Amino acid sequence: MDQIGSRIKQITSELKEYMETRIDLLVLNVGEQVTAWIGLSTQKVIGFFTISCGLIFASIALAIYLGDVLENQALGYLIVSAPLILLGMILAFFKPFGIAGSVQKQLMAGILKALEEDKSSTKTLKLPEPKEKETSE
Repeated sequence: MDQIGSRIKQITSELKEYMETRIDLLVLNVGEQVTAWIGLSTQKVIGFFTISCGLIFASIALAIYLGDVLENQALGYLIVSAPLILLGMILAFFKPFGIAGSVQKQLMAGILKALEEDKSSTKTLKLPEPKEKETSE
């Protein structure tokens, strides 16, 4: 009976250690995925910001050119800004769920892919065989 009790204590301590190790591994994997996502997002934000600045300057140059051609600066700016305002209104009012849905699908696909990679790289741990204690009677 004493051997069974000590074996149960050993199994529970090994199980506790195994669960703590799994939790630590999960935290590390989640942290790795979050930092990778932050890195990619930062790169994309900087890229979109750079493109946006270029488009702003190109729009200003086009508006000035059209203003000179039409001999009315305000009309040049109006012609350049009208398509941008129209596009902004379409995106804001008519189909916001389509874009949100596609973004959500992309994020979920990335998360599922990361979980699948995590499952394939996880190794199973084997518990050691119980050591028989020799009892002297």
